[in-house]
Amino acid sequence: MENGITGHPITNSTSPTVYDTIIVGAGFSGITTLHRLRKLGLSCRVLESGDDFGGVWHWNRYPGARVDSEWPFYQLSIPEVYRDWQWSEKFPGSAELRRYFAHVDTVLDLRKDVTFNAHVNDVQWNGRGWTTKTRQGHIFKSKYLILCTGLLHQAFTPNFPGIENYKGALYHTSDYPEQVHLNGKRVAVIGAGATAVQVVQEVAKQAQHMTVFMRRPSICLPMCQRTLGDHEQTGWKTYFEALFRDGRKSATGFPGRQSPFDAVDVSDEDREGFLEELWRRGAFNYTMFNYRDIMVSKDSNRLVYDFWQKKTSPRLRDARKRELMVPKSPPYYFGTKRCPLEQDYYEMLDRDNVEIASLVETPIQTFNETGIMTDRQKDFDVVILATGFDSFSGS
Repeated sequence: MENGITGHPITNSTSPTVYDTIIVGAGFSGITTLHRLRKLGLSCRVLESGDDFGGVWHWNRYPGARVDSEWPFYQLSIPEVYRDWQWSEKFPGSAELRRYFAHVDTVLDLRKDVTFNAHVNDVQWNGRGWTTKTRQGHIFKSKYLILCTGLLHQAFTPNFPGIENYKGALYHTSDYPEQVHLNGKRVAVIGAGATAVQVVQEVAKQAQHMTVFMRRPSICLPMCQRTLGDHEQTGWKTYFEALFRDGRKSATGFPGRQSPFDAVDVSDEDREGFLEELWRRGAFNYTMFNYRDIMVSKDSNRLVYDFWQKKTSPRLRDARKRELMVPKSPPYYFGTKRCPLEQDYYEMLDRDNVEIASLVETPIQTFNETGIMTDRQKDFDVVILATGFDSFSGS
């Protein structure tokens, strides 16, 4: 008897299926592990709780979701996969990532070794091997068990008082449904991290009014998004193997090195020119390849922040919003928190239909049926929780 969803035999709970290796998760790491172990001649079964490949890209479909690692590095370094695949943008969106995973599946013939809709809820080691069970009733035995479950799986929602009383639409970005229409809606976005930045950029263009609740601002860097042509990509593929190899040798995963100089030891003119070049390149270059001492010298760190503040501040006309989002004094040391990449984040915050609510100044007192109470009542049709994940330990 076969499972109608996956086409795989249904496992009889009294007769476990035996493999050399059980792999949990069908995202990037699970796919890579399956591909490599196949080459070693090991029998493998991938167990995936979702109904398709992609891992975090299968689940995350919130407005504006896209990768923030620039092309060509956010892809599998498998020649037969990248040889016939062309990206449309330097930073692909979530829909394109899902199409990419479908391409990977076709090229590597993955699906035959994957059981979807299989949520692993129990694993046991008996000294000789592993027994893996799923919520759906599968039982597998294996010599090896490899958990490719990532670190952004368990959604985190703060314990907001009264949240259960809210009668409007409430979405966490990790479980955001498709086909949500926000035109003409009053929308709240809670959060100011990487996900919130992407959500705000899209929702501001749709909502009648949007309120962004944030504790402290992120120091966002320019993404410098652009389209990619087929000719450009084909030419670069000759160098992919070398680029991927150099990336694996670097501290960041991207080829390149920090400046060998300290920021405080170069002239103002030279430092300004160097920082301007990193800024022009966009993406994470401003953090990864900056002066070598910015994480150990307060003075150097402040110089790098001040340059960021000077470049970003003019993008906000509203003085109050500028004070909150691009303060003259750093909200934290530059580089000690993730720097989200943005395209028009500050321009969207500056719109007349967008309000910024500082949770430091006016904390959330409670949710109620119609919205959120801070120092005053704010009513919303939709609340989007961009509050992140219980990373690492929660996964």
